[in-house]
Amino acid sequence: MYTGLQLVDLLEKQHQRRGTSNLFKKDTFTLQWRSKVGSFPHPDVETMVSAGEPCGAWYVTNGRPEDKRQLDENLDQMSELPLNGYIPGSSIRGIVRAWAMERPSIRNQMLDLLGCQQGNVIQGGKIEFLDAWPQTATKLVLDIVNPQESFQVYHEGQGKPLSVYTLGNSEDTIPVIVAIRGIPGLASPQEVQTVWEWVQQALSIYGVGSRTSAGYGQIKPPSGFRASPELRQAENGSTTKTFEFKLYSQGCSGADRQQQEFRPSHWRGWLRSWILRFLLGVMSKDNAQKTLWELMGTIEPHTRKGCVKIRMIPDPEIWGDRSINEPYFYVWEGKLQVTAPSEILNKIILPIIRFAVSTGGVGRGWRRPLHIFHMENNNRAATRGSHLIMTHQVTNPKTKNRETQPYRFRPKSENWTSAYDNWLTAVRSRWADRINIDANQLLEAEVFSPRTCAVYAVPGPEANPIDENDLEWLETNAVETRGEGMHLIYEQTPPRNYKRNPDIGGNAANKNPHCSWASIKRINISSQEIDVDCQEIVCLFMGGKSPQSNHIRAQFLQDLNRIEGKVHLFGVSP
Repeated sequence: MYTGLQLVDLLEKQHQRRGTSNLFKKDTFTLQWRSKVGSFPHPDVETMVSAGEPCGAWYVTNGRPEDKRQLDENLDQMSELPLNGYIPGSSIRGIVRAWAMERPSIRNQMLDLLGCQQGNVIQGGKIEFLDAWPQTATKLVLDIVNPQESFQVYHEGQGKPLSVYTLGNSEDTIPVIVAIRGIPGLASPQEVQTVWEWVQQALSIYGVGSRTSAGYGQIKPPSGFRASPELRQAENGSTTKTFEFKLYSQGCSGADRQQQEFRPSHWRGWLRSWILRFLLGVMSKDNAQKTLWELMGTIEPHTRKGCVKIRMIPDPEIWGDRSINEPYFYVWEGKLQVTAPSEILNKIILPIIRFAVSTGGVGRGWRRPLHIFHMENNNRAATRGSHLIMTHQVTNPKTKNRETQPYRFRPKSENWTSAYDNWLTAVRSRWADRINIDANQLLEAEVFSPRTCAVYAVPGPEANPIDENDLEWLETNAVETRGEGMHLIYEQTPPRNYKRNPDIGGNAANKNPHCSWASIKRINISSQEIDVDCQEIVCLFMGGKSPQSNHIRAQFLQDLNRIEGKVHLFGVSP
């Protein structure tokens, strides 16, 4: 029997009988994705679990609940827990309090209504926040935390994925009943109404629980909510940039690798890694990490909240759709919102995003364009890579109409160089005491700067191998789905032993996986040098090796520079 909503219902009826209905507020909010909010002790005393109420026995098919398990073992034996999830009222109160503290015009009023402590003096509040329960019983389910920064940027060993249990399964939205009530004799109906507006605004802006900057805990307020002009003020001078995206991919997943799932955390990890690559190009490793933490937050060595927040809004019409012919690829469409203080967003973050979109994809297989690959053990055709299209709205200076334009660089060197120079100027202005552009030229890591990487446009393939509207392979000959950059990275005959080489092409399938040092993206722009409809943008990270050395990455750079019809866009050359 599910009893989560009974207290809210009983209190509402009590206020009605006493004629104080105007001191009680409740409505249905919608949890858009997963949420990790509050906590419940897991028997193994380590695994993070969202708040829940027991609703059954802790039964596992092998061992005991308190045994420590790897992610795959949890997926097989404990994919959901005997806990009905909910959002603690104390968490909602904390969110409202934090939101109001950022607004001087209502800060004192909030302290009066919600209570406060000054020294040893405690002032009680006038408003009670009730636990928010889903409309129907919703068990906590397994999720994954999989840090990739060291692996993706520093090419160190791949981290171990960790288990966490959340409210929400990444597929279905969850209606939850949020309620507050004024304490009779202390709160007035107007004060309850004021706090209720705060609740709706704070939850819609901040979300609920931990990892909200990574897309967790997104909350949609009741459909009829309209914030007052005073509440719609910009948060700390922040600005939000909205992109529309289409991702054609070999597939993305969460805890269950057999289930297709594109997650907000894919975007978060993508942006975080690219910011670090850029900062390593202009700062020492320590200062780059420090600056990254200021922008994106961190939990180690000390918890720090970042100032950049991302939000993914799926398009319910096209989300995880599969291609109509094999080898299958998958498509996700939606919106990506990036929020940060205006100066940081416009001059620091958005230029990095434009470079990232111009040189690769997002999620699994982001370093390769979407192409067909034949498995070496059975010659079976498979899809590899990703194809990311990002657009934004701009105002036409002549017509003053809003138009949709691609958010990327065209394959012209002056565009890339000037954009990087402007970005560097902005970084110098903000963190002048941290700048050291020569600090990491010898660092074995992916460092994006004119001295540590190379970007080329090379011809091919002849045409876009997929129909982006009908979700179909137009070209199923594997070789014809690749351009000259992919042909080069797949070379495996010495001395061009690039394929599956940890020092250049990477080897993701190995038990000891290595990332590729080259990222390749297909763009559907015809070459000015060779008669083909598409080109590939190849971004090679030198990883501390000189272009004039005998290292294999220097050799790859020389071969890249020899490709007929190539255009050098940015960075080093042989």
